[in-house]
Amino acid sequence: MTTPVAGLPISFSNDDAKANICSKAQSSINALATLVKSIIKNSHSNDHLTTTLKQFANSDQQLTSTQDHIQKIEHICQQLLFQSDILRLDTQELNQIHETLTEMKLDDH
Repeated sequence: MTTPVAGLPISFSNDDAKANICSKAQSSINALATLVKSIIKNSHSNDHLTTTLKQFANSDQQLTSTQDHIQKIEHICQQLLFQSDILRLDTQELNQIHETLTEMKLDDH
């Protein structure tokens, strides 16, 4: 069948229309498949991102807890150093007392 459009004869057949429709349908199916693959890939990416964020939050909590423990250890260390200094001073005083008593006993004889 010939249809004149602006003086040019154009011919359409059912076979051409069917082929054109099949081609467009195939393109649409391919585009849909690409979209589904993208959605699935992004879904897995989202799952991985969620898991990573949860792990990061747990790590952050562990870091905070560790920092608290370190501060407690530093505080205990300071207390032990203070007590160590007191013991050292007490030991020096005891040594002086011992020396004084020893001198006193020697003087008595």
